[in-house]
Amino acid sequence: VLLGGPPASGKSTLATHISVHFRVPHHELADSGFESMVEVLSTRVCRYRGYVLDAQSMGFAEVERLFRFDIEVPREEGEEPPPADEESGEELQGKQYTRQLHEDICPAFVVVTQAPRGLCEGRYMQSHGKDKADEFRHKMDHYLEANLTDGVHSLSDFFQDVAKSSVMNLPVAGKDDEDLFESTRIYMEREGRPFNYLPTEAEVASEILAKREALRKAETEAAAAGADLEGKGAVQQSETRRQAERMAIISKHLKEHQQLRDTPVREYLMEYMIPSLTEGLIEVCKVMPDNPTDYLAKYLEEHAAASEV
Repeated sequence: VLLGGPPASGKSTLATHISVHFRVPHHELADSGFESMVEVLSTRVCRYRGYVLDAQSMGFAEVERLFRFDIEVPREEGEEPPPADEESGEELQGKQYTRQLHEDICPAFVVVTQAPRGLCEGRYMQSHGKDKADEFRHKMDHYLEANLTDGVHSLSDFFQDVAKSSVMNLPVAGKDDEDLFESTRIYMEREGRPFNYLPTEAEVASEILAKREALRKAETEAAAAGADLEGKGAVQQSETRRQAERMAIISKHLKEHQQLRDTPVREYLMEYMIPSLTEGLIEVCKVMPDNPTDYLAKYLEEHAAASEV
């Protein structure tokens, strides 16, 4: 499984969920070290058991280096070799090479996360610190240049056109980690659940129930703690905190609004319109309503209302 997408769009967290659930190694692709990564993916564990690879902000050129290699073009039958140099004995005309797909390590599943720039920047600042704004902009610009620039082949183009693999575009906005993983799991298991030393269905069900019970207990404890605070004069502190959160939301909204105004039309459509429209068209194909236009319009309206909530 290969995960691509903009920085701070949830790739690392999703990769961890996939690694734990399917019990496969988790690797990250840095800006260098392609040869060493090829060696890692060529090990028996990765080739026979599988892997999940966080491709960071890579584009077409980087994954092409990783999953293709040079192979010498054989001479046609009856073709004479080129004349050799009299002194060195070497052929005057160099050998011809072509690029071939490394099918043994090429991923069977490709997931590309899609998230607005404002959401990614907020997550990056929260996890790395507010002083890392320049670092985020550098990574985001690199991703946009490699994947969302007119006339430039993207990571998705490589797997669709070269590797002939399906690519799942995964919108992130409005979904939590569990929703993102569940969508990815369904995509990976669409042709059957892989046998990879996975837990049984009973174990999976028990794990889900345990998580729900732990969440219920946490909510109960949080409610009890809130009641205690109210009984000890914490109303004023809570109001102050809500006011601070309210101001933070207003500030964030103004900042995102300004970013939207500065966003090019193509980038805006790719981030905010195309994901929802794609999901709506897929839903129309599944349901096949009598009036596809009205159905799609209603779907987009409900999706927009849900995203606002």
